[in-house]
Amino acid sequence: MPKPSKQKRVLEIELMKAAAIIGMVLVHVLEGSLDVLENAWTLPGSIPYTLIEFLGGIPAAGVFTFAMGWGVAYSDGRVPLDYVKRALKIGLLLFYINFAYTLFPEILDPADFGAASDNLYAIIGFNIYSLAAVMMLYFALMKKLADQPKARLGISAGIVIAVFAAGILVPPESYSSGNPWIDTFLGAFVRENHYSWFPLVPWAVFPIMGYGAGLLYRRWSDRKKFALASLEAGTVLILVSEFFIHRNKIPDAAMNPGWVQEIDYYSLVPWNIVCACGIICVELAIAFGILTITKGKIHWIFLDMSRNVMRMFLVHWAFVSPLFLVLLHVTNVWINALIGLAVLIVTFLIVEAWGRWERKDI
Repeated sequence: MPKPSKQKRVLEIELMKAAAIIGMVLVHVLEGSLDVLENAWTLPGSIPYTLIEFLGGIPAAGVFTFAMGWGVAYSDGRVPLDYVKRALKIGLLLFYINFAYTLFPEILDPADFGAASDNLYAIIGFNIYSLAAVMMLYFALMKKLADQPKARLGISAGIVIAVFAAGILVPPESYSSGNPWIDTFLGAFVRENHYSWFPLVPWAVFPIMGYGAGLLYRRWSDRKKFALASLEAGTVLILVSEFFIHRNKIPDAAMNPGWVQEIDYYSLVPWNIVCACGIICVELAIAFGILTITKGKIHWIFLDMSRNVMRMFLVHWAFVSPLFLVLLHVTNVWINALIGLAVLIVTFLIVEAWGRWERKDI
């Protein structure tokens, strides 16, 4: 294979991350309409709800975690200790996100959301940044073993196999100790009982997949062939997984892989994981196609959004969380979507101002 590319930014990934941010904000706003979501699948015109749920599902959370691994594949200047420090830093965001997502609405409106004092265990719930923190330790190990490719491959394959095995052997949400603090802690590893949101099983698969794909991309001499290979692989994964999803009669998984009514979205069963990997591969090919058609000239707003993923994630909760009080009674998906777009624009402007302030531009 040719020598590794020195390219630091891959526009396909940047575009995917920007689309993921849009889906993330829209779905978080939509999920504030709790009264509507309870019956969203049976309402007339439920297709818009399904579309937003899909865009805010694997194309958002899946892409974020995939892109995290991809970015590490390009981080030549980092050493293992850098990832350990980063794990500690982003791990602390667990408390901010959990407070904004669960406790703040309960403080503002305990009548609709319940008393925050009864749900303090939610503060340690495993969220997407908790997952990122743990995966940073995995990446630290990968850097430590940089000169031992067989060891890296063996460890990565072992983790992926363990995730699938756990997904088969341990039914999602099948266990409860009766203590929400204990269940929340266990939810960091295997999803159960709605106390944690991004457990290692199954979400560890996507950062590892992104890491491997990024390393492969760096040594691929033809971007077009890489995109075609991604499209072919993704199509096969989706078709095969959908066949087994339908054969096993997994409810609604075909409509939105990962969203199964009997279990929560984050409880991906093994065939959901396979389908999700296929969706990410196809999305990578689509991003390449868009960039080819537009000759790589995507608007600066998308690049700025994708390069400020963490800030966009943190800032948007400052608006979405209090909005839950209003969104709770929004029954029109189009109004909900417009609110979501407004939140997206305000979040982007604040993040831009934040960046300019740091650069002393304002």
